[in-house]
This record gives sequence, structure tokens and C-alpha cells, in this order.
Amino acid sequence: IANGRITPAGVEALEPYRAKRAIFIAAGFGWSDDDQVKLWLFLFLIAGVNLSFCLMAGQNRRNSGGVTSLLDAPRALFMLGFGKMGKTGRGLARAAKNTGTAGKKGGALLLGLVIAAPVVAIMVFLLMRADAAFEGLMDHLPDADFSEVFPTLWLGIPCAVILCTRGIALAKEDKPAPVGIGYRRGWDKLTVNTILSAVCLVYAVYLFSQLAYFSGGFSGILPEEYTMAEYARRGFFEMAQLCAINLGVIWLACGVVRKNPKTPLATRLLCLFIGIITIFLVATASAKMFMYIEGYGLTRLRVLTEVIMIYLGLVTALVCVWLFAPKLPYMKIAMILALVIGTAVLWVDVDTLVASYNVSAYQSGALDTVDVYYLSSLSDGAIPYLHQLTTDANSQVAAAAKEMLTTGYSPRELDFRSWNRSAAEGWKILQQYLQQ
Repeated sequence: IANGRITPAGVEALEPYRAKRAIFIAAGFGWSDDDQVKLWLFLFLIAGVNLSFCLMAGQNRRNSGGVTSLLDAPRALFMLGFGKMGKTGRGLARAAKNTGTAGKKGGALLLGLVIAAPVVAIMVFLLMRADAAFEGLMDHLPDADFSEVFPTLWLGIPCAVILCTRGIALAKEDKPAPVGIGYRRGWDKLTVNTILSAVCLVYAVYLFSQLAYFSGGFSGILPEEYTMAEYARRGFFEMAQLCAINLGVIWLACGVVRKNPKTPLATRLLCLFIGIITIFLVATASAKMFMYIEGYGLTRLRVLTEVIMIYLGLVTALVCVWLFAPKLPYMKIAMILALVIGTAVLWVDVDTLVASYNVSAYQSGALDTVDVYYLSSLSDGAIPYLHQLTTDANSQVAAAAKEMLTTGYSPRELDFRSWNRSAAEGWKILQQYLQQ
């Protein structure tokens, strides 16, 4: 690293570490059976990978550490993917002409295979419908669901072309002119500070009037006329909405205020007050959620809620630091945090964690009851813990757990695409109940 920038030699040295991180994240998809977390992590990966490619190729149009840098991700995927397909096709054709005899033959062979695949599939399908002997011969081959194969090919091949196009466009496209809010004149600081002062005044009055209510989250004292569930839920939704609004207010204020050349100190101090209030709200709501978990156990919603609380608190803290250290690439750090936390959640496997905690807390006496029917609604990671409850001292709990394992699951086959450790271990246990 020279003068704060990574040299080409530094990039080459970092490649193995980038590859290891990517392998570790991808391996989590084969560990957990949590499709919801996989979907969100996949979306974060798409954004993160495209932002990374943009930066490596020097194609980012916006400050790489700011929130507006997220707009470079769809630009890399769509504008430099779909928009450059014609140019990439011509470039690949020219490259094939210059690769010699071996390259031309390889390209011709690949083109023939691509064209032949759907033709052969249609012919086999028609022959199977026309001749029973041929159908019997094909039945001896490994099962293949062509209703999945064809859509996969039709979707996968265009996506592969788009990704290839994006890579070539990122490498060959002229460097874009930078754009951003900082190039505009902006609002007068008096206008922005007046808005921020009004917001801060509302928060000051609100915190004063609700001090006992909020402190209850830390002390575990439940306000009158509130159940524990109502208390914890209300705290979370207040936190989520206020945190989103507060971050938006800070970003907009710092983006639209007139800079000369920095954001005015008064504006930053007012934004810092809003950020500190946001962190306080996050901490209070998190304390309420822990109180709720202690009384009622874990659910998927409670675990994921707590994860979101932690992430929002960390991002808010980053923004508070960025107010006085404008060179801090807070958006890069926020994206990395999202990937790290998402990968941790995937490897922990939320459903396994929920089932393990509830069963252990119930059997140790920390929880009075355990919801067997809720455990059976979780993914296959909960099956080993339902199996553990079949020998519980409470005969009703043991009977309910055995009933769920016997009738609550339908047989399914795990092929190489859907296989994961959590499901494989669960179904190994479940076979003995499904055979009864």
C-alpha cells in the first residue's frame, strides 16, 4: 500500500484472501437449511461483488465510501452488462479468430454442443412418448426432471453472457466522470440547522417524557398495563422506524448543506446528537428483546430482530464517526459488516439455534414450557432437538414431539442442489419415524 492506495502488487497479494472469503461465504449455503437468510445474503453478495468489481476496474462514479456508492452496483450489472452485450459479442468473435486452430475448433465444438442440447432433449422426449421400449430404456438412466433443466438452461446461459459482458465492459470501458451531491451548491446552513434543531428538540422532549419507560428496558421493570410481549415488540418497532428516519435525516442534512469546504460544525454536532439518540434507542430496544427472550424463549423473528438491532447500531456508530472523519469509507465498512453478520447467521443456522436454546432452557428449568408445534414449523435443523424431546420426562411433550416427527414431515429427496448438512443430519434421524 503506497500513499493510501493499493498498488497492483498489493492487489495481487490480496487475491488469495478474497478467494478464501468468497469460499467461506459460499460454503455456508451447504451448511444451513435456512432459505430466508440465504436469499438475503445472496442479494448482499450480488451488491458487494459488483461494487468490488467497480472499484477494482476504476469504474465507480461516486465516492466509494459513501451511501450513494450503492448506485454503482446496479450500474455495473445492468448498464455494463445488458448495455454492452453487442460490443462484447463482437469482441469475443474477434478473440476467437485470433486464437489459432485450437481456439477455432474449441469454439466450433462449444457452439455445436449448445445448439445440439435442446434439439437432442426434444427428440428424446418425443421418442419416449412414441415407443414404450425406448421409454423403458430411458427409465434405467438416472432420473432427470427436464421441467427444471430447460428453465435452468434458458435462464443460466443469458445470465452467464451478461456476467461475461460485465467483466469485459468493466475492463475496457472508459473511466466515467465522477458525480455526486458534493458538486451541488447546497442549502444554506441556517436552513438545515433549523430543521435539525427542531428534530433534536423533539427527541429531547420525548426522551424526558419517556425516561422511565425507556429505562425499564435496561432494568427489567415492566411498565403498568403492558405485557412483556407488548413491551418488547413496541420497543423494537419504535427503534426500527426511528433509526431508519434518523439515518436518513443525517445523510440528507450532510448531503444538501452548503460546504465551505467541509460540512459546518454546527450541522455535524446536531447530527451527532441524533446519532447518539439512535444508538440509545437501539440499545434500549435490544435490552427489552433480551428480557422477552428470557421469559418466552427464542423464535426466528426474535433472533433476526436482534441481529438487525446490532447491525443498525453499528452502522449508526459508523455514521457518527464519519461526521468528524469524512474520509472514513463507512459504506464499505457497512457492506462488509452486512456480509460478515449474514455469513455468521448462516453458519450458526437460526433454526438450529432456536431449537437448541428452547430445548436446553426447557430441560434445565429456565423455561416452563416448550412449544413442540413451533419447533416442527422450523427447517430441518430442528429435527435433532425434536428427537431429543421424544424421551422427555413429560409424557405429553414426548408424545407431541414423536407425533410431529411421524406426521409433521413429508418425505423428500436431497439432490446435489438442495443438499446441506443441516437437512442431511435431520433426515437421517427422521427416517426411523417415517417408516413407522
